[in-house]
Amino acid sequence: MDFHALSEKYEKEYLENVMELLKIPSVFEEDPVYPYGKPIHDALEKMLSIGKEDGFITKNVDGHGGHIEFGEGDEIIGVLGHLDVVPAGAGWTTSPFEPTIRDGKLYARGAQDDKGPVMAAYIALKLLKDQGFEPKKRIRLILGTDEERDWKGIDHYFKKESMPSLGFTPDASFPVIHAEKGLLDSYITYQVPETEGETKVISVHGGDRLNMVPDEAVARIESPMNVDRVFNDYLAKHKLEGTIKATGGQYEVKVNGNAVHASKPEEGLNAITALLRFLLSLPVNGEYETFIQRIYKAFATTDGEGLNVKQKDEVSGALTSNLGSIAMDEHTCKLGFNLRYPVSADYRAIDQKLKDLAAKNEGTYEVYDHLASIHLEKDHPFVTTLLSVYNEVTGEKAKAKTMGGATYARALEAGVAFGALFDDSPDTAHQKDEHVRISDMVKAIEIYARSLYQLTV
Repeated sequence: MDFHALSEKYEKEYLENVMELLKIPSVFEEDPVYPYGKPIHDALEKMLSIGKEDGFITKNVDGHGGHIEFGEGDEIIGVLGHLDVVPAGAGWTTSPFEPTIRDGKLYARGAQDDKGPVMAAYIALKLLKDQGFEPKKRIRLILGTDEERDWKGIDHYFKKESMPSLGFTPDASFPVIHAEKGLLDSYITYQVPETEGETKVISVHGGDRLNMVPDEAVARIESPMNVDRVFNDYLAKHKLEGTIKATGGQYEVKVNGNAVHASKPEEGLNAITALLRFLLSLPVNGEYETFIQRIYKAFATTDGEGLNVKQKDEVSGALTSNLGSIAMDEHTCKLGFNLRYPVSADYRAIDQKLKDLAAKNEGTYEVYDHLASIHLEKDHPFVTTLLSVYNEVTGEKAKAKTMGGATYARALEAGVAFGALFDDSPDTAHQKDEHVRISDMVKAIEIYARSLYQLTV
């Protein structure tokens, strides 16, 4: 089978299908009828209808997920993707739910995360089926609906359906991600001490998603001093952007950051920590200054040193920390943060250190979500098969990698992340003007078709 030539012939069908899917604004909505809102329901139904029309076995599992299946046998090879997307946000060149092709790139919310790669995996199944291939195992494309939030959809799905013996998710990058760090979302809440002196910080707010470096943080300040001058000097000194305005005898101070995914917080600019550092330049003396200094020190670096959890291993690298949200008034301060810890780390020890840190400063610690790390050895036959296919298609000599992101590979008993981005692909997930290169998706179709063929022949 000439997979390369065949994958190129399917480009038109790929684009027709994926553009229809991308038109659906499948962002979570509260709904009395549909588990995650009608738009996500519509995306699931659309994908299943495409599979049904092409002659595959399809199933909707109570609106929480579904699958498209091909082949015979007791063993299942799973491909897990998701159809929900994050909110579009502002600043798009073209409408986020009107997919547009420009310069060989497909623009839309979900083009990269994860509708584009899901459709590439689907077209790989279609390619094999159209060629008359009869897999000796069942290939099951599993469609998730709540990946961007709490994973309730995939949890419900696997309560009703069989677990694949092996599987991959097209929701990361090539060549093969054989290990993912542990992921911990937590909150610490403190009582705020009183401000001494005439300068008072009324409130601080910033960030609303723990898995993103916050790009904006705002403080309201009451002071007789010239806060404008101090703030503008601060911005100039640290090469930051922000705004300040006087409102009703108070100042509203906003610092802009650079939002990136929390798996690589060192590549962004955290607006919250930048704002906290500015507050320390004001005459807020006494216990309040110590309180702000303590928070700033805990999150000033992204390696966990300020939280006393800094560590790394050879398999997956260093722990990362991201202060993703702050909600503080004159009485309480709630901090939300995300940790991604190495696969060899002791989660219980990390948890205890965070509890101790909170208790030491009379705060309360709460775990919001925890995903344990996953790790398939590099020499596992599944990993080596996928890697060999990737290298055969690309002509590279790539090796399996690890990452700090969380993918549906964690929902499997034995799974990895496998594409669909290449090393030089634009990484635009969760950003304005999200897009994929169409040529990357065609190449991914070839890689997925070859891989599924070798795994089930």
